[in-house]
Amino acid sequence: MTLRRANRTLSIGARLTLSYTLITLMVMVVFAVVADWRLGVNFGAEHARFLEAKAAELQADLNDDNGHPDALIAEIMKETTGTRLREYEARVFAADGQMLGETPGMAGTIPVSDFPALDAGRARPFAAGGHQWVLALIRLKGLSRPQDISIQIALDVSRDAALLKDMRRAMVFVLLLLVPVLVLAGRFVSARGLAPLHRIVTAAGGVTPVQLSARIPLEPPWPAELVGLVSVFNAMLGRLEEAFARLTRFSADLAHELRTPLGNLSGELEVSLMRPRSAEEYRATLESGLEECRRLNSLIEDLLFMARAEHAELVLHRQRFAAAQAAEWVIAQQTTVAARKAVQIAVSGDTPVDADPVLFRQALTNLLGNALRHAPPGSAVAISIAADADGAATVAVHNSGEPISPEHLPHLFDRFYQADPARSAETGRGTGLGLSIVRTIMDLHGGDVRIESTQENGTTVTLYFPAIPSAE
Repeated sequence: MTLRRANRTLSIGARLTLSYTLITLMVMVVFAVVADWRLGVNFGAEHARFLEAKAAELQADLNDDNGHPDALIAEIMKETTGTRLREYEARVFAADGQMLGETPGMAGTIPVSDFPALDAGRARPFAAGGHQWVLALIRLKGLSRPQDISIQIALDVSRDAALLKDMRRAMVFVLLLLVPVLVLAGRFVSARGLAPLHRIVTAAGGVTPVQLSARIPLEPPWPAELVGLVSVFNAMLGRLEEAFARLTRFSADLAHELRTPLGNLSGELEVSLMRPRSAEEYRATLESGLEECRRLNSLIEDLLFMARAEHAELVLHRQRFAAAQAAEWVIAQQTTVAARKAVQIAVSGDTPVDADPVLFRQALTNLLGNALRHAPPGSAVAISIAADADGAATVAVHNSGEPISPEHLPHLFDRFYQADPARSAETGRGTGLGLSIVRTIMDLHGGDVRIESTQENGTTVTLYFPAIPSAE
């Protein structure tokens, strides 16, 4: 656990350096082990070849003297004196085990009692007298006087062993020397590799609430691995800038919308307190204040709904129901408003719709309320319900009031946007959130809302509810 926790605290540069150093050292260790093993194998093969050649040579010497061991012993004594590339010592035995002769070095270094029992042709390492030896037993065949000869031979391999030892020391020294070199090289490589990240950090540090328009420059070209990161980061900054701008506008609009009813309420109360009033006047003031409080409450409810919807806290309860039946319920709630302006409301068509019934009625209520507010007295408001070829349900609300100017159409679904604030104040509610809530409801359903307004045809707002595929 401690090692893992320490590893998590290391920087990326330190991790890269550590990984680079460890991997390189592992490769070097493997190389050193393989080289040492291969060199040892080559020395062993060379020793075996020497012993085989020496056995053949001694057999030839014995044959040349018709199997007499004296000449063989003399030849061995001659070879083991002086300087030679391969130094060896030997001891000669007759077939009955009698020792016929031995070299001086053999007698002093490897006595008969110390020489291990070996099979003919087999060799084994041995250390004695400060030297490294390879011991072997050679059996020779006699000729005219059949007499088998056994030779104990000790090949001095001290120079080969010293070479291996020196090479191992050199490899250990090189590996120890490589550690700081690899650390420095790894640090340099990781610093070069992470330099673009440091540039990104520096550029990102320049983004502040007053400089949200700043972006990470695409020049000079970034490494291929970081191009996507830079693009995604710039796109995120764009979304943050847009969201911050919307929040700023929302805060300003909210302050404005709250200030108006609060100002009206406080003004009416101050006027009523300036001098004694009759009960009827006080009642009228209280009713007006109550209306402003209701407006504030409605505004707050709308804002809370949109906040929950934007933070994915609103759960849809989709059901399949008849759109015409839900529309009739909405019309019943607006009967008083429609009767006050002598506006007729008609519903045509019907189709099943897959939606949340409560949100469906709320969206239609908002549209119908707007249509009634802007419909001329004595006119008609039409609700048309139909189904597209792909099964999507469309609900259109039409009124024949004054058309909306084209410059206002793209902004009608923005929060607090009012195409005609003066008219909204006259007609009542006018918070500018009704169509914004409709847009939010349609986004929650994965649908769409569109608006068309012309002098000839009036204004039509159409809701598109997508069909939900049925599970088979």
